[in-house]
Amino acid sequence: SLEPRVGMTIAKMSGSALNLSTTWKAGCTGGVEVEIPLSDYYSLTTGADISNIGTGFKEQKQTQASVKEKLSVTYVTVPLQLKAYFKGSRGLSAHLGLQAGFLVNAKDKATVKSIRTMDLGDGTYLWENYTEKMSEKVSEKFRNIVAGIPMGLSYEYHQVMIDATYTLEILRQAVSLGTFNNCTYLTARNYPICITIGYKFRL
Repeated sequence: SLEPRVGMTIAKMSGSALNLSTTWKAGCTGGVEVEIPLSDYYSLTTGADISNIGTGFKEQKQTQASVKEKLSVTYVTVPLQLKAYFKGSRGLSAHLGLQAGFLVNAKDKATVKSIRTMDLGDGTYLWENYTEKMSEKVSEKFRNIVAGIPMGLSYEYHQVMIDATYTLEILRQAVSLGTFNNCTYLTARNYPICITIGYKFRL
């Protein structure tokens, strides 16, 4: 069978390469899955997805300014998984396997909000709220190829598939965010969750 799918990601990073407190970040994902039946209850799945993951950071606040920052990282992932259908639970299945990810791009994005004042010259001041958005490409600070173990649950109803997958990274994603410490690489690991909906075309 062939299943095109779209959905959302929820991701967060942690590790020595990050010097700010992190928060969960939402993104989007889309791709296609191919399922090859092995028996009545087992099948092999593969395919390709493009997913925006990364991490958010807790807002940094000062007296008259605040900074909201996030890392937006996009990978093309190619999983190979074994899917097992539960006996007695029509349409419900679990899947587990290995996955390779190939870096597309990575950007550090920030939104700066501040209050600016202007002296009008007669002893009065004009206050103005100011918002500035910034973006910097940081692809060189991420591995071009990563590996992980995807695991999750799927439910099929009238060929409509709902899937939730968590990926445990084996090879850490970020390798040089920040500075080096005694020639030791600083690293960070991503914790992405993908929730998708698709339609299964039986071939």
